[in-house]
Amino acid sequence: MSFGPGKEDFTAARIRASLPSFLIVWLGVVLFLVFLLFFLKRQLQTAEIQDVEGRLAAYLADNPVSGLLDISRQPKEAGALRGLSFIRFVKSGEQILLAEDGSTPVDFHRLAALDPKTSGVWISLRNPEKHGPWTITAQALSGGLRVQAGKEAGPYGLLYDRLVAGFRLAAVGGGLLALALALACVKRSLAPIRKVESDIAAILTDGRLLLPEEQADKELTDLYGRLNRLLRHNRRLIGEMQASLDNVAHDLRTPMTRLRAVAEYGLQADADADRLRDALSDCLEESERVLSMLGIMMSVAEAESGTMHLHREEVELAASLADIVSLYEYVAEEKKIGVRSDLEPGLWILADRTRIAQVWANLLDNAIKYGKENGEVVISSRSDGEDVVIVFADDGIGISTNEIHRIWERLYRGDRSRTQPGLGLGLNYVRAVIEAHGGTVEVESELQKGSRFRMRLPRLQPESEAIRLRSQMSGA
Repeated sequence: MSFGPGKEDFTAARIRASLPSFLIVWLGVVLFLVFLLFFLKRQLQTAEIQDVEGRLAAYLADNPVSGLLDISRQPKEAGALRGLSFIRFVKSGEQILLAEDGSTPVDFHRLAALDPKTSGVWISLRNPEKHGPWTITAQALSGGLRVQAGKEAGPYGLLYDRLVAGFRLAAVGGGLLALALALACVKRSLAPIRKVESDIAAILTDGRLLLPEEQADKELTDLYGRLNRLLRHNRRLIGEMQASLDNVAHDLRTPMTRLRAVAEYGLQADADADRLRDALSDCLEESERVLSMLGIMMSVAEAESGTMHLHREEVELAASLADIVSLYEYVAEEKKIGVRSDLEPGLWILADRTRIAQVWANLLDNAIKYGKENGEVVISSRSDGEDVVIVFADDGIGISTNEIHRIWERLYRGDRSRTQPGLGLGLNYVRAVIEAHGGTVEVESELQKGSRFRMRLPRLQPESEAIRLRSQMSGA
């Protein structure tokens, strides 16, 4: 795989992604060039001013002066200024200007107006604060005499000008190189994503079920492992959804068929008011059954997705279970099944009172529904550390080993349970609500010997006086 930038890399999105890296690299190059140029400039300027000062010192050593008169008597030989373009002597408003014949023309008017104390490297005679071609040095001599000498920028100045031009080109070239490096880095960083994209495309075209988890990089191996878990989870959800749709279609077919039959029966009643009333009553009953099934399915879906809204409040466990036992008392008597309670007093939980009551009702309804005549259902509760344990035990038909792991599935009904009315949503709803309260539920069962459902919920610790008082009152 090539990591150099290609035509596909010069897109708006890639350029935006590479912009931070480009700016960092390019600004680094520019700052380095500026620092280097500043350093070289100082070195060249030092060499330049030292050259002018040395030439002036050599001239003064060969031509000692003490006044303007001495200067006027000095011979004017070629090369006498030691390569300087001019030498200027100033004393008490009077000045003498010496210039080398054949040297760079000097603007005497600007030079005469120049401050005799001015010195600098690569300055302008018109405005010494600005860049120019002149390097000037100034010294004070004896007797109030001042000397000022200058020379047009030599090889050092030319070298600096060439360095400035070269550094400008280097800044532009560095910018292009920084952009190429930034695009290459972005391309390299996107390479794992492109590989994931190609492997996922291969799944769609080749029909593979999972991604290859063995990768060169540990990060890719971990990512492929998580993607494979997601794929397995999605396939499981799709399978459950298909099974749920099949079950819903199967369970809705009967009430919808009955609704249709009852409606047709009512239409044939003509003016028979009693017959019409019975038909409408049956329609309401079947519609309530359908709505109940759909409502429970929605509640289960909310609980499984973590969006079930719970109105939590302090619930005294023994009282909540006793209410459900009282509610099903006549149903149990009709089936000649005894219901016995063994409830530890003073146990409190933080729960949605309505939904937790529906859990007790589902379990007790199942225990009675699938219990045997003259049998018994035992409901017990006890504390266990920071939890409470609630058990519903019966001695009914039990659950086979082949079905015990499927009873929690949505709309699942075992072979022996299909003879009894139901929706196949009760135990699925029980587990969803218990887990939404931060608890767990498990089952033990043996055919023809009964089942034992054990739930564990967080116990509400009696930290406040109000809870302790209610515990004492309920145990009294």
